[in-house]
Amino acid sequence: MDRLLVLGATGYTGRLVVSALERLEQPYVLGGRNRVALEEMAAALPSRPDVRVADAGDGASVAQALGGMRAVINTVGPFTMLGMPVVRAAVDMGVHYVDTTGEQTFQMQVYESLHRRAVSTGATVITGAAFEYTFSYLGAALLHERCGPLLTVSSYHFTDGFRPSTGTALSALGMIGERFVAFRDGRLAPMPTSWTARRVMFPGERDPFWAAPFPGGDAVMLPLDIASLQSASCYVLLPRAAAAGLALATKAQPAARRMMGDRMRRLAARGIARWMAPPPPGERENASWIVFVHAQSPSGSHLCRMSGADVYATSGATAALTATWLVRGRGRDAGVMTTGKALPAMDMLDALRTFGVRWELR
Repeated sequence: MDRLLVLGATGYTGRLVVSALERLEQPYVLGGRNRVALEEMAAALPSRPDVRVADAGDGASVAQALGGMRAVINTVGPFTMLGMPVVRAAVDMGVHYVDTTGEQTFQMQVYESLHRRAVSTGATVITGAAFEYTFSYLGAALLHERCGPLLTVSSYHFTDGFRPSTGTALSALGMIGERFVAFRDGRLAPMPTSWTARRVMFPGERDPFWAAPFPGGDAVMLPLDIASLQSASCYVLLPRAAAAGLALATKAQPAARRMMGDRMRRLAARGIARWMAPPPPGERENASWIVFVHAQSPSGSHLCRMSGADVYATSGATAALTATWLVRGRGRDAGVMTTGKALPAMDMLDALRTFGVRWELR
């Protein structure tokens, strides 16, 4: 039976991916650098998966581990630093690739350098197949199918009680040095920023939200798959004071990028790795989330609302289900693309109901 490799399986997100694969009864292999940790993990799992040792930064070892695999789920970040050898090896071997990145720059690099190669080898490549962007991808695809053609799309991400894992914090640190973009008037442009947060009210919601711009991968990937789009943007929804702080930080990011050198970032990364503890299961499970996708088409304004609990477990489920469906032949095309182009959006949202996801169109 076709199998997939979970790279970074013993990490925080990797373990949640594995848990979801067990629920899906999808055969898989544990991958990572530490054989002892992998074997201990495998012995404690109901399916007793095989293990393969691979270093995400070493393309040759990744290629060896991918032998006989139909897909790989990569959870090893920061992806801008460590992701390219994995996706390149997968594409060269015609292996479907899924990752959990939230890094806009990495997603753009993957498309620009590997899309044509992936088309030629038959590999479907989906970056950002986690909470960050899966629901933006699926919501936009569903609205395009039902109400399109879409002209503009904006995604809004809300979490209540969320605390980042070590890996998420390290990825965010790496993003300080990047140039953020959005899609405006049919082309990529510097991401708009503001000194203040923006008040937004969605149909059917009782209370307003406060939005701050965010360099979402959905803002650069959706226009590649929806040719009619002229504008795409991404926002984080927060309480008013926190949203104002994020808006200010985003506005100041270009100056911070110039001031914060590589040495300072290395010191900060060591501090995060040493002192930052990931959220424990109880705290994680109580953190709820909502993703709104608001779009305009010639027929009017449209909204898709998706919600659930436990951001990280949801990320594990979305990555696991995405790769499982690719392994089982449900992928619709080859190349670098969004989940909504590669897989049927409504079917996937419905399948995620077993993991606590709810969705509706307004």
